[in-house]
Amino acid sequence: MNLREKILAYLYQNRDSTLEEIAEGLKEDKYEVDATLKYLEREGLVIKRTKGIIFKKTVYDLTASGLEEAKKIYKSLQEKSRQLQELLASGNVDPSQLPQEYIDVLPLLITLSLLDMMLLEDLTLFDIFGY
Repeated sequence: MNLREKILAYLYQNRDSTLEEIAEGLKEDKYEVDATLKYLEREGLVIKRTKGIIFKKTVYDLTASGLEEAKKIYKSLQEKSRQLQELLASGNVDPSQLPQEYIDVLPLLITLSLLDMMLLEDLTLFDIFGY
């Protein structure tokens, strides 16, 4: 999953987020997130605005077309989470041999609360990712 899709999925669940919140939530480089947000703005999927009267901050939100695309990405993440949970519950997988397709989205699944952290702790996956 690329950074563009991760940002859209994040904003689907966390509307009106700052650049820092997005970068922190996704565990991605702030400058790469900023560049991708600018690209998403040009595509018409994300809108940037200032929020607050006294304590102003710049936040990002989804446009109507961004919301449609983000919803599709979020649904695919829900399905990937379901598949991963079934795989882990079966007991037929060694955590160190987890398929790359799941490892790539694991931090995002945790951030979006699509995966129960207790399930991962039992398998000591946190050692793999430095959690």
